[in-house]
Amino acid sequence: MTYLHAGRAIIGDGKTVLTPAWIGFDGKYITYVDSRQPADATPENTREFDKAVTLTPGLLNIHDHISRKSLRFPTPGKTFGECATKLMSNDLPYLILHSYVNMLSYLKEEGITYVRDQGLTGYTCINLRQAIDEGLVMGPYISSCGMSISITGGHCYRQSIECDGPDAVRRAVRIQCSKGADVIKFMGSGGLEHFPQEDPSIPQFTLEELRAGADAAHDLGRDCAIHAYSNEGIRRAVLAGIDHIEHGCMMTEDLIEEMAKRGTRLNPTMTGIRGAAKAGPNAKYWDMLQERVFSRQEQGMRWAKAAGILIGAGTDTAGTLRDEIAMIADTLGEGPVEAIGRATGTNAIIAKRGDMGLLEVGRLANIAAFDGDLTKSLDGLAFVVQTWKDGTPCK
Repeated sequence: MTYLHAGRAIIGDGKTVLTPAWIGFDGKYITYVDSRQPADATPENTREFDKAVTLTPGLLNIHDHISRKSLRFPTPGKTFGECATKLMSNDLPYLILHSYVNMLSYLKEEGITYVRDQGLTGYTCINLRQAIDEGLVMGPYISSCGMSISITGGHCYRQSIECDGPDAVRRAVRIQCSKGADVIKFMGSGGLEHFPQEDPSIPQFTLEELRAGADAAHDLGRDCAIHAYSNEGIRRAVLAGIDHIEHGCMMTEDLIEEMAKRGTRLNPTMTGIRGAAKAGPNAKYWDMLQERVFSRQEQGMRWAKAAGILIGAGTDTAGTLRDEIAMIADTLGEGPVEAIGRATGTNAIIAKRGDMGLLEVGRLANIAAFDGDLTKSLDGLAFVVQTWKDGTPCK
């Protein structure tokens, strides 16, 4: 039995805080959560933290590309697209090494114990997931789409499976499932990586193609996620039964209502798309993007929250989870505890991981300790004292 004693713990449901906090775990699972000291706690089995430290569940990142995190810091004088093209031109064994280093950093430096990777590097993420699950290397829990699916010449087509027509889409989905994909990822519109040559407002895939893909995925027990900026691309995805809208930048209020009826989830990746834009197009495009993309996304998120849609926290390539939590909080007018709940309890619901996301008896002992009172400020998310995965300290 191990106990952690800190000044406070944020439970992860967006509202509950323990002050002070005693969290106990035995092996992989949490066995004690209370503000009272347990009777069997001793100096030998208790880790004492400074009163300023806040305990949280291990954070979950619901949208990432784990081999590409070095692109958060593009080469001076180069665009995001240029840096991405150079990195992705390397062989897959080199990219899996990038993935491994990035995932060690997530555990040790960012308090992240679960990542949903959304492709772009072949099946390297599935390989890394297997190595982590078998204990060969250390890393967070990983959920992977395998390879993303695009139309011919569509968004990120060079790193995706290109297919056209319902039968080809259905086959591509089945191939991903046979390779071990946990979730299926479609590219449903243009994006910002090569803006303005690539127009984010243009939809990709027909309704019939997406419906075939979603049905095939659901038949095999997989959820579907879709990269979609344009309102029409999102509309087709919602009507086709896609589960998760990634980015969702140009949603209208009537489309939000349809999403709410169908239980569609939203993962905005605010920092990721803005980071790619800042490092990509010239500064002269920023005002255009603010009007056409970013301000519309922010309004759509406020409509989505009012409609009761689950809004998760993910970074995409160019963002950080701590910045994403802060930007969502600012956009939706949320306090720190509610905002952290999006990267813990809410993300666990979206990921269908009922064993994660909360400091609750019976859940996995995935826990992070941050140096700072996170109930008052999110600044402490930048300072990880320790992360535990399955009860094992990660540094």
